[in-house]
Amino acid sequence: MRTVSLLLTGLVLTMCMSTGCSRLQSGQTSPNSLRIRAFIDGLDTIKIKGNEIWYEHHKWDLPGKWQGRFDEPTFINGKAWKPEWNGSISSPYRELDAAFPKMRAHQEFKLTKLEGRGSVTIAESPAPGNDYTLSILLDDADAKQFGGAAWYEILVEW
Repeated sequence: MRTVSLLLTGLVLTMCMSTGCSRLQSGQTSPNSLRIRAFIDGLDTIKIKGNEIWYEHHKWDLPGKWQGRFDEPTFINGKAWKPEWNGSISSPYRELDAAFPKMRAHQEFKLTKLEGRGSVTIAESPAPGNDYTLSILLDDADAKQFGGAAWYEILVEW
């Protein structure tokens, strides 16, 4: 029985490797997607425009920081980024392999929360009025329900 179980596990892993499961696990994405992993305590907005990503911080500790004991990077498609801060606005990350598109009328995109305990929502969709900037709100601010910081991972597809 143990031999059959080991054989099945090996078969599943082989199939997964041949279909790209390892690519998704490593943080890499398709050309029309963006994967972000961040250590969040409080309320933060991720802004995405063209080839830039930055934070607007609203409440509690800065992304990646928590009570002076942590200094975690944000991962953009698997690449580590430690933003510099000017008040509540971070420096932009400008190393995207492909630029986030200017959304055409009725173009669809999808936001998926892969990890995190609070809500993740689209606060503002790209439009001419916001210079085609997507705003994603990460809400880990419920102090009664959540204590401390937590990892969030999102996938944006278009």
